[in-house]
Amino acid sequence: MINRRHFLKSIMAASLIPHFDVFSSDQNKSKLYDISLSQWSFHRAIFGESRADYNAFIKTLHSEPDLVLKGEIDPRYITSIAKKLDISKVDLANTLWFGHATDKPWLNEFKSRANNDGVTFKLLMCDEMGSIGSSNKILRQQAINNHLPWFEAAAELGCSQLRVNAYGDGTYLEQLKQNAESLQVLGEIGQEYGLEVLVENHGNASNNGAWLAMLMEMTIHSNVGVFTDLDNFFMGGWSLSPERLYDRTQGIIDLAPYTRGVSAKTHAFTKSGQESTINYQKLLSIIVGQGFKGTVSAEYEGEHMSEYDGSSATIKLLKSMQYSL
Repeated sequence: MINRRHFLKSIMAASLIPHFDVFSSDQNKSKLYDISLSQWSFHRAIFGESRADYNAFIKTLHSEPDLVLKGEIDPRYITSIAKKLDISKVDLANTLWFGHATDKPWLNEFKSRANNDGVTFKLLMCDEMGSIGSSNKILRQQAINNHLPWFEAAAELGCSQLRVNAYGDGTYLEQLKQNAESLQVLGEIGQEYGLEVLVENHGNASNNGAWLAMLMEMTIHSNVGVFTDLDNFFMGGWSLSPERLYDRTQGIIDLAPYTRGVSAKTHAFTKSGQESTINYQKLLSIIVGQGFKGTVSAEYEGEHMSEYDGSSATIKLLKSMQYSL
């Protein structure tokens, strides 16, 4: 487990390193996209060892959510980290503060910290809400209802997007119909709160790029789009052995027309600072080529660097292509 004093000291030390603007030659060009920091990048520092027994973790998350916060930092410290990394936008993950959706004093403190750090919130990722694509209409409605407090929390914090999961059961066609029905409802709710509703390729059928693209076509709602993760194309699940992957490039081609946010997931880097498993320039070129001008979220998932250093490397990579691909 990361020692709290060591963690904070490492961040403070990093903030003392002189900042040289290596991108000054591009200042007369228009940015192709904005950059945000994903709160999930620091889930180990927030959760600590609580996810070691995942089943117990999920049970506790739903019963006594604050008990899973066994890490070294408060979830709200993400705004200070973003400031140190010279990033002014943060994307949030609801499981990192699962017990506080309706906790106004807690949310007000979070807003105050963000304001003091010069940071705004862009997107809220919602997990553990149930299956909006369930074949059971009662369960489908319950999943929709479960999102309502998070719409309020996201709006309260000033977010402009809320990410949901298109989980369900049945055949691919049945799941399309069931998810589309719920997304139309969620899209309407989102409009009332001033929030776009985005679906991520984030497990189950949604990791199939063609399926998720068809879901967008079937939903047909101006307030519903895709939060495209550059890495989540694991067919059958993340831990399946051997892996079965939907072709990543094809997946990005499938999703680019519907993309309104991007999760720039990284695992490891080459000596030159490129992501070692994902061709970022190629994939971002495809998305930008379809007219995307939104925000790309730096989400470090690796284990070979600290969460802070990995996030810094991810941001540096994204900045290197921010004006020219």
